Amino acid sequence: MIGRTVRRRTLGTMKIPQPDPVYGTPPQYYPAMPYGMPPRRSWRGPLIPLIPLALFACLFFGGSYLVASEPDVEAEGGAGFAVVDGREALLVPYTRHGPRGMFQLMFQDMFQVRLAARDTGTGELRWDTQLSDGIVGNADVLAAGARYAYVAMDSGLVVLDLADGAKVAEGAGIEGLGSSYIAAPWAYRFDADNRRVVTMGGDGRVSTIALDTATATPADPATTAAWAGQLSESAAREVRTSTRPQAEYAGGQVELVARGDGGPGHTLVKRAPDGDRTAVGDAVFQQAGLVISGTALAGAGSEQALVVHNRGVNDPARQLSAVSLATGKVTATIPVDRSSFTAVVTSPQGVTAIGVGPVVAVLHPDGRLTAVPFGSADFFGNPS
Repeated sequence: MIGRTVRRRTLGTMKIPQPDPVYGTPPQYYPAMPYGMPPRRSWRGPLIPLIPLALFACLFFGGSYLVASEPDVEAEGGAGFAVVDGREALLVPYTRHGPRGMFQLMFQDMFQVRLAARDTGTGELRWDTQLSDGIVGNADVLAAGARYAYVAMDSGLVVLDLADGAKVAEGAGIEGLGSSYIAAPWAYRFDADNRRVVTMGGDGRVSTIALDTATATPADPATTAAWAGQLSESAAREVRTSTRPQAEYAGGQVELVARGDGGPGHTLVKRAPDGDRTAVGDAVFQQAGLVISGTALAGAGSEQALVVHNRGVNDPARQLSAVSLATGKVTATIPVDRSSFTAVVTSPQGVTAIGVGPVVAVLHPDGRLTAVPFGSADFFGNPS
């Protein structure tokens, strides 16, 4: 061979040429990629343009949430009580106006009428349901059975499941009412003696809905005669809650009178039917008034008086205090942001509730007075 040395090896009588050994690193071979497999691409590339968008979204939604004020929350007058999962719960209708932040503005109703259920013992929120999206909406809890709650509203009657607050039926969707339903709260009342809701239809027909059902049936002649006059706009009567210097209770009257020594403030006294007066403790209240429902003292069923007053002679901040009529001791005091109250309701267990702006003051038979908040929501507008 030309240019190559060939070694020969003798095999028998035949000589076979052998190539010289090659020294060095053998060439590297890599397996080829399977046919049709695309090459790997970095995930960072497509996401880089999204970073400014994500930062803008955080600033837009998060910033608007941080700088926005809390929505206006106000308790409605028709609270009630129910048993949810074996525990007593307070049903509070309230209005919530104005979203907080751009996310709520885009995905939540600006005006809401809602109903919240809170455990009276622990204050735990059981559920919170939106009833309507009206600018103005009156809601009154008529009654609650073992399964359903019944709420009279400006839009008609709403039946709710007590387990989770879901709507069972409302307005024209209530079987037996249909298109003859009336969109006004005065057309619905609760017949406590017979445990049923009584309704007036647009055709003048009186119907009844038994508790824990969502079906209206025509009333018998006796029921129609008894309730027809009460189911009208002129017969609708609201029991107002206000503050006065005197109020009635089972033992006579309770009064706020000027201090005997001429100093500023008032003290509590009880007046018996014969006119005899007895001092109720020695606590002095500034710019005070007794909370009453109609003409009766709120909380009198548990031998308590609710007094709204200034914190001090020179401190105009308002407070609500519970005073024992038996001992005269101030058992509890909570701050309030106003002196106007919603209707007073009392449960069979003797718990008294009264709405004060964005909280409900709950007076227990043992004298405990707690402020139960409602209407709060998280970033997304979900009740919390």
